[in-house]
Amino acid sequence: MLSLVTTLLLSSITYGRDLFFNNGFPSNVATPIGGYVPQGWHCSVEDSYGTYMNSDGTKWGLIEYTDNADKTFVQIYYGDVPPELKGKENDRDALIARAIVESATFEAYEVSEMIVAGQLAGCVEAYNSIYDFYEMEIVFVKGSTCVDIYACCDPTYEDAEQVMSLIDSINLWE
Repeated sequence: MLSLVTTLLLSSITYGRDLFFNNGFPSNVATPIGGYVPQGWHCSVEDSYGTYMNSDGTKWGLIEYTDNADKTFVQIYYGDVPPELKGKENDRDALIARAIVESATFEAYEVSEMIVAGQLAGCVEAYNSIYDFYEMEIVFVKGSTCVDIYACCDPTYEDAEQVMSLIDSINLWE
């Protein structure tokens, strides 16, 4: 007979979940999967859930995809639902407010909503004229997982299209 830990570990592997314990109980944080990785891109970072922690105690993992040609990248942070989003997972204003908080390093020129992985997401975009690149912060919640995407790309149609294709292909196994 399999032990509870072995059973949970096998479920974690089968369903794409990171298995970590919060106060002695297994976490239900799902690992996002990029269904489409553009040609010439690679997965440059894979840090499991629990590698990073915010001051509010939320834990995060990171998956990063990078374009080999010009270092355009998409960082997909995934982790606990932050306290300010609990009960507001489908609240446009709350999701946008979280995206604004996460985008504190750049000044947004556009604030909007979009759908990612079938979920409503808050989105903040900016153009950095000094370094000539676009930045985007996207926040959404699916089940017990919060996903915070930070993307940075050259201001070309091709780069923007590759970034959005990767973001549009993200899936969470719930």
